[in-house]
Amino acid sequence: MNRTSSLRNASQGQAGFFSDEGQNKGLRRITVNQGALVETLIQLSNFRHYAMAESLLTGCTREQLQALFDVAERAFSRRLIYSLEKQFKKTGDSANKIKGVLLAELMKILNAWCKEGHRSAVRSVLMELHAGEVVALGRMPDLDREVQSMLHEYGLPYAVSPCRADDSFCEELS
Repeated sequence: MNRTSSLRNASQGQAGFFSDEGQNKGLRRITVNQGALVETLIQLSNFRHYAMAESLLTGCTREQLQALFDVAERAFSRRLIYSLEKQFKKTGDSANKIKGVLLAELMKILNAWCKEGHRSAVRSVLMELHAGEVVALGRMPDLDREVQSMLHEYGLPYAVSPCRADDSFCEELS
């Protein structure tokens, strides 16, 4: 049992980290598994990366923010709870508004942590992902190579991770 599994909302279950909720003007609304979102926010708070936490909260839907309130007192610092409250008030009644893709925000956070040497935090978040979610993250073109290599520890098949254009080793294989 992971550290954040006890913080999950029972109604959320084991839903995928990045699940498609339908189409709206050609854009997909992406929802986030509460366990992975909570773990990411805890790690951001521990490293005092409040700006990154706020950008992640900005990408959340109103329902996700409401679900975070259920665990906020047990899991988050006062500063993070304040940011959560502020973002919840900002969203107002715009529940149907398409939010930013949280996958891209998560990728930026994982890349930054890797560059700063916070590999255990990266692994804590990756541990919360399911196989399909790991594959979705692995397909992100700007994902740091070290994070990409960590994904294989959590179920990313080697065939899914494409060679990048700037990878001289891949050019030699061609």
